[in-house]
Amino acid sequence: MPGAFAIAALAAGSIGLVACGTSVDAPLPSDAEEFFPPAVYTTWWSMTQACSGLSGSMEAVTWYKTTQALHDPQTGEVLGGYWTSGSNRIVLLTTAMLYGPLVRHEMLHALLRGRGHPRNQFLGKCGGTVGCLDACILDAGPYPPPPEQPIQVRSDLFDITVVVEPGNPTSAHDGGFFTITVTAHNPTTHWATAAPLSSDFDPARTFAFDVVGANGGQSRDEVALDPSERIFAPGETKKHVFDFVIGDAPFANQIPPGDYTVRGAFSDHWSGGSSFVIGP
Repeated sequence: MPGAFAIAALAAGSIGLVACGTSVDAPLPSDAEEFFPPAVYTTWWSMTQACSGLSGSMEAVTWYKTTQALHDPQTGEVLGGYWTSGSNRIVLLTTAMLYGPLVRHEMLHALLRGRGHPRNQFLGKCGGTVGCLDACILDAGPYPPPPEQPIQVRSDLFDITVVVEPGNPTSAHDGGFFTITVTAHNPTTHWATAAPLSSDFDPARTFAFDVVGANGGQSRDEVALDPSERIFAPGETKKHVFDFVIGDAPFANQIPPGDYTVRGAFSDHWSGGSSFVIGP
């Protein structure tokens, strides 16, 4: 399973995390194979229900995997996966079937029972939980202007938290998959953006994490592709979910067992460190 995740992470990068829903049951790829969802899908389904405020049965979805290139039957666009309403099926590239942001994207389609990418869901309620990149953002439509000009607030005034789930991951839970979720809260009563403390810091950079331990570490940050990722409503909390699996291939978001300290950031303001243990 960790090996599949390694490939999935690379595949998702190459396809840009483009994923779609369609109301037409296109013919399945010739090598399509139905599969039973792995344990982590139950967690990902619960995450998608929680962020969207919608409920539905994952058991009602039929899952297929394929090694063949996928295309939107209406636009011809290259896809990592798609959902169809006709039979409530989700078809995924084999190399992407363990890539959380894409799978949760398709789960959101299944919960919405719709093809489009409503901005209030894909970039609003479930922003940072489901993947939504260029094609998704374009389909969501333009960002509506806030009712007031956002003020710039020093990044260190934003409240930053970081949560590892489960708190101490093991291979016995969800096959070793776990998440690090970083949240940022606007404490003001105004629409606001974070002003970096350093003049050299790219203001488009948003969420980041840093994991350090005796057996290695990882760090990564995100860059805003849509204004909704940088502009906070009064008192709003935004979050970003980073997906991992226990393993020894750091370039595939794998972290080996051991003791670690994790920090989270938004812009250039970092939280304090907290400890967690990854078991075998």
